[in-house]
Amino acid sequence: MNGRLSVTEKLVLAAYALEERGRVPFSAEDIVVEAWKQFPDTFGLSGYRDRAGRFLYPDSNRVYAEIMGSKPVRKHGLLVKVGNKMYQLTEAGRQQARILGDPSSKEPQRKAGLARDIQQELERLFGTKAMEKFRNGRAADLTFHDACSFWSVSPRSSAIEFNGRIANLYAILDAARGAIASDPAVSFEHRGEGYSTQDLDNLFALNKELQNRFHLEVEVIKKRTDERR
Repeated sequence: MNGRLSVTEKLVLAAYALEERGRVPFSAEDIVVEAWKQFPDTFGLSGYRDRAGRFLYPDSNRVYAEIMGSKPVRKHGLLVKVGNKMYQLTEAGRQQARILGDPSSKEPQRKAGLARDIQQELERLFGTKAMEKFRNGRAADLTFHDACSFWSVSPRSSAIEFNGRIANLYAILDAARGAIASDPAVSFEHRGEGYSTQDLDNLFALNKELQNRFHLEVEVIKKRTDERR
């Protein structure tokens, strides 16, 4: 299967393997080494091979170019930067890793059907000021600050960060819809507060409302290519 994987897919699988071992978040150096170990022909340093022709060292520049720039792994919201040279997969990235079927990282079945981090993010989204206003018929009172809090970005965020957050939001909603489809009694693990398909529809509608209402502000962010942390 390795020969058919894209560079992006290989990085997603390497990141997923790190997270399965408890490295959340992981450093840029972590994924450089993990990607090289799993896919040496793609991420090995050219010119340095042993007598058997195997790459001796990882090509850190190859990996950095993929995770620090605007390449697909970040552009498509599969990986997000969470600190200085620190990263983690988004739910979109984890979903892709599961679909790729990495045999070394099969998840155990969860009774609730949703990973803890997805449940926590859903609770956060439902608890935002934007959701409160939208739910209570006060959409006219929504502010750009409400929108940024809902998306977990700031007015100074970069395009790649914003796009990643939106892609992750869609992945979380998809995962939640799937959980409800398989178990209509799905509820949040800690609070016991259930949610319905209508609740998820409201989150989707709110996201659309915010992007439409603040499209000028969003366009400014989408034109910003540098990362500010």
